Amino acid sequence: MSIVTLILSNYILIAELLGLWFLLESNVHLKKRTIKITRVVIVLIFAEAIVWSVERYTRELDYLSWTRIILTPTIYLLHPLIMLGIIDMAEFMKKNKILFYLPVIISAPLLYTSQWTHLIYWFDDNNLYIGADSIMRYYPYFLFFPYVVLFFVMFTIRYTHFGKAERKGIFSCIIASTIGVLALLIFEIDADYSTLFASLLLIYYLSLSLIISKEDTLTHLLNRQCYYADSEKLKDQISAVVSVDMNDLKKINDTQGHSAGDTALITIAGCLLKGKFKNKNVYRIGGDEFAIFYLKKSEEYVKNDIEVMREELSKTPYNCAFGYEMVENRDIHSAMLVADREMYENKARIKNTDERRIAAHKEATIRVMHEALGSGMWGMEFNEKGQMVSVEWSPEFRRMIGYTDENDFPNRLESWSDLLHPDCKERVLKEFNDTIADYTGRKNYDVEYRLKTRSGEWRWYHAIGRLLRREDGTPLSYVGMFVDINDRKMV
Repeated sequence: MSIVTLILSNYILIAELLGLWFLLESNVHLKKRTIKITRVVIVLIFAEAIVWSVERYTRELDYLSWTRIILTPTIYLLHPLIMLGIIDMAEFMKKNKILFYLPVIISAPLLYTSQWTHLIYWFDDNNLYIGADSIMRYYPYFLFFPYVVLFFVMFTIRYTHFGKAERKGIFSCIIASTIGVLALLIFEIDADYSTLFASLLLIYYLSLSLIISKEDTLTHLLNRQCYYADSEKLKDQISAVVSVDMNDLKKINDTQGHSAGDTALITIAGCLLKGKFKNKNVYRIGGDEFAIFYLKKSEEYVKNDIEVMREELSKTPYNCAFGYEMVENRDIHSAMLVADREMYENKARIKNTDERRIAAHKEATIRVMHEALGSGMWGMEFNEKGQMVSVEWSPEFRRMIGYTDENDFPNRLESWSDLLHPDCKERVLKEFNDTIADYTGRKNYDVEYRLKTRSGEWRWYHAIGRLLRREDGTPLSYVGMFVDINDRKMV
């Protein structure tokens, strides 16, 4: 057999594999590892075509050669190895990879020694192939087909939540290849499978490229580009939209590092995919922003699914705000704006609750410190617009200036400000208000002043205040301490 004959007999196969080899250079979506494994598979398919062509040439000899004895089991082993490479292209074998290769490893000595053991097949002196009388004659097919099934199952599971069209393409290719192999087996026609492998690899590469181009590389959700495409392509099927936003991602990145932030996003993506994901497309459209399209689903279905996602999130250290809107007769963009507004309202409620819980904890700590130091504590609360909504003077504060309870010293700002000495009032109130107005949080309230006690005596006090603020800088709580310094001032 000449090299020219070998090339011409495999011309289409070589052209396909070379074309794919060069296409790999321009693919920006696939990982370097995937590209490397794809090239390994190309080499294996090309090797199978060469080995099969040479083995076919040895069949025509009128004597048995060592070449055929070696090449035949090599072909049988190359088939599952090619499928293992195709499986590994999408990183399906992340753990216990050796278990996937174990059947091939065990089969190698069985196939290479079959000429003498007659376990699977052998060649007689006239170079005639003879299969074993038992079911073991089909062992090469038993070794190969489970990998085909495994590939399709793993591909389907990995891309369950999207890639429907791509799965159909892969499924069609596998079915067509399987029918072809079975037909050759039934009619006992020996043929080279390298062309089938090349076709499967090309279609698989195309499907994988399309899927990965639609996939967010970190979370494996659908990406922003796919979100915009689907909002147009699926607009007649989308019945509801959901807006989801993760809380405190920036804080996690700043305090624990970006790897911790990535872990949080991956965990949240898994929670959003829990439950019923049929006719549900989940997208990552920003750093900590997600969107969900429901196709032909009722409002009750959507609300129940949101509860499932919330329940899953409650098992994690992370939290998300949700907002949804039924599409009905409006366009997708308008519905998403409504869902966004509801999500931000939900986010504000969550943050407000969390911030107040933290503020209450800090306030309780400060209160204990004040009681231990014998100082008086005071505090104010503000709404989301930065307006003061409540004032609280502690019992110790009242006692220090001669009052007993809220009846004779009400929880109002004027109860204190009206008692300020005329020489101090303007200065003290300016410091008090300037601290509230400083949204940067750099200014602190720290003043000394005279205050009239219930007995009419003017005494000196030292007051310190700290503002607890929301993320946008608006005041949440104003907490301070009040110490009698009259004895020191009178020295």
